[in-house]
Amino acid sequence: MSKTDVAIVGAGPYGLSLAASLAATGVDVALFGRPMAFWETIARAAPERYLKSYCFGADIPVPEPVSFSDWSRARGLESFEPCAMSDFVDYGLDVQRRYVPFVNQAPVENVRASGSRFLLRTESGEEMLAERVVVATGLACFEHVPRELAALSSDLVRHSNAIASYAVYRGKRVAVVGGGQSALEAAALVHEAGGEPELIVRERFIRWMSRTPRERSLLRKLRSPISGLGSGPKAWVLTNLPGACRLLPDGPRIEFLRRHLPPEGAWWLRPRVDGVVSTRLATVVRAAATAGAEVVLTLATENEPDVEGRYDSVIAATGFRADIDRLPFLGRELRDRIRRIDGAPRLDRHFQSSAAGLHFVGPASAASFGPLFRFVVGAHHTTATLVGHIADKRRKAA
Repeated sequence: MSKTDVAIVGAGPYGLSLAASLAATGVDVALFGRPMAFWETIARAAPERYLKSYCFGADIPVPEPVSFSDWSRARGLESFEPCAMSDFVDYGLDVQRRYVPFVNQAPVENVRASGSRFLLRTESGEEMLAERVVVATGLACFEHVPRELAALSSDLVRHSNAIASYAVYRGKRVAVVGGGQSALEAAALVHEAGGEPELIVRERFIRWMSRTPRERSLLRKLRSPISGLGSGPKAWVLTNLPGACRLLPDGPRIEFLRRHLPPEGAWWLRPRVDGVVSTRLATVVRAAATAGAEVVLTLATENEPDVEGRYDSVIAATGFRADIDRLPFLGRELRDRIRRIDGAPRLDRHFQSSAAGLHFVGPASAASFGPLFRFVVGAHHTTATLVGHIADKRRKAA
């Protein structure tokens, strides 16, 4: 059986950043997972997919910084916005090849406590004993499908994140439930694939972001500074004071997490949706049933409590909810030791759970640290904090 100081489960931006930075400090680290798998699945589902964030907000922090903007510029690609999802995947894979060549792509099947350490087992049967484990699986496993739709079979309803190819919607009537970027993009992609999408939006209107010009006056920069999390004073504060949200009591922090960044669409997506895709505003799904091969949705509007919509398929673009019970590789006994906030792990300032030595980063840490950590830009603070903490522990143990 092999041993390591730190085992990281998940090889997306957070996992790659941590693995590269820990290895550079001499820590024995193992990284498990297919590099950039989550992002690659999204990018391959259809062409014309772009990041909603600025290019510089998607940097993967490594010891010798390689910014996504510089990487893109050197290849003649968009270096501000909108940046192609496929380019971001290629950037991440390049970072992996250069800084984390030791990645083990075998999926981790089980993680359980073994005394004061952790025993990991992969699907191929390989076992490893680790002093610490970092869960860096991103949004994978956290897809949220409303209970009104959850009873439908998987061939009739899919979360927007689970779509492998939009080509399957060609010639089909598709209900797209949601009003944020994922829903708007899904509706555009269904239409562009030859399907007939209908957006079902809870709000009375769709919010669209405005384009940020590359060249701005000093006054505009002061009024609405741009940062890795977006434009505006709030985004700037969250980006530049990354630990501030953790100081808030649980209630206000969770409420802020839920309300920050309401559903909205990127400016570059609007021409592909507005006036192009059939849309029902101020509408909620009350129930779902099947009639032969069709899905029958019971819809409620302000003026009509029961409207029937018939579709061939449904896309639930309804976001994500961090819940550690949905991480299948965590053993039950280990999960039972983890204190929680709204289903997510309660973490200390070093991203450590109540199970000593077990850390969570990325979206799973947002309930403790705030909305910044739902995004790639949060990897800067996360990596610096965890690497510093582990290095300090090693010095004290020496």
